[in-house]
Amino acid sequence: MRQVEAASANLGVMDRLRDDDLRRARATPPAVRLRHALEAMAAGIRLERASLRHEHPHASDDEVEAMLRSWLQRDA
Repeated sequence: MRQVEAASANLGVMDRLRDDDLRRARATPPAVRLRHALEAMAAGIRLERASLRHEHPHASDDEVEAMLRSWLQRDA
């Protein structure tokens, strides 16, 4: 029974955190949200480029960029 009570208490905390996240997101100006989205996208591209370099250590810069462009165009 204690596990159920602990799980229930954790859900209550998570709901409050989610509500706080929603309030903050709604209060954030659109320009700031856009900047955050673009920063996150740029970080994702940097991570994928690093991953491609790791997976293909002998690939040239041009080859890595071509693989990155291919990755970016998937599901587009």
